[in-house]
Amino acid sequence: MSTAAIPRIAVVAAGAMGSAVAKRLTKAGCTVYTNMDGRSDASRQRALDAGMIDVPLSDIVRKASWILSILPPRDAFSFAEKIRAETNSLIGDNGHLTESLVFADCNAVSPATVKRIAGLFESTSIKFIDAGIIGGPPTENYNPTFYASVDPKDEKVLDEFTALSKYGLKVAPLKGEGAGIGDASALKMSYAGISKGTTGLLTAMVLGEFCTFGLQIYEIADHGEQLRMRRRRQRLMRC
Repeated sequence: MSTAAIPRIAVVAAGAMGSAVAKRLTKAGCTVYTNMDGRSDASRQRALDAGMIDVPLSDIVRKASWILSILPPRDAFSFAEKIRAETNSLIGDNGHLTESLVFADCNAVSPATVKRIAGLFESTSIKFIDAGIIGGPPTENYNPTFYASVDPKDEKVLDEFTALSKYGLKVAPLKGEGAGIGDASALKMSYAGISKGTTGLLTAMVLGEFCTFGLQIYEIADHGEQLRMRRRRQRLMRC
C-alpha cells in the first residue's frame, strides 16, 4: 500500500475514547490530526502519547479526509457548527469543496440531534455519517464497534468508512431498506438504555439482598436481647 493511499483523519477530541481510537489509527500508519484549543494538560498528554498532530480547525478541514467527532454529547452540535463555519472559505459557489471531506458524528446523541447535525452539511459536498460507538476505548486486545449509517444516497461513503477497518477500527455498517441517518444513534441509545437498566436491576437485587441480610441480622440480635431479658426476669423472680 502506498503512503498516498493511507487516509488522513482528524479525531476531536483527545479524551479517553478519542485518544485511544487515534492511537489505533497512528499505529496503522495513519496521519491523525486533532485540535487542542481549550483542552486540559491531561488531554494534551493523551494526544501526544497517541501520536496526534495538534492543528487549528482551519487546517483540519484543509488537510483531513475524515473528521471523527468523539466528544461529550453536549459539545457535538457546536463542534459541527465550527467545522461547517471553517469550510465556508473552502466551498465554492456550487457548494463543493476542492477536496473530499467526510464528517462522522460518533457521539452518544439522540437520533433527533444527529439529524440536526447532518442538516448543517446539507447542500454541500461534505458527506455525513451517523456513527455510534458501542464499547469502551480500544486496547491492545479489545475493539469497540463503530455502528454506522448514512443517507441512502451516500452508501458508497458508508462502504469507504467500513474500509477503515484495515486501519484498526471495527466498523459495522447498518444497511438495508429504511436504513438512514439516526439509526446508528438510535442503536447506541438503545444499548446504553439496556446496559444502564441491567446495571440498575442488578444493583437493586444486590441492595435487596443486603437489606434482607441486614434485617435477618437485626432479627437475630433482637431475639438474643429478648432472651437475655427473659432470663434476667426469671433470676429476679427466684430471688
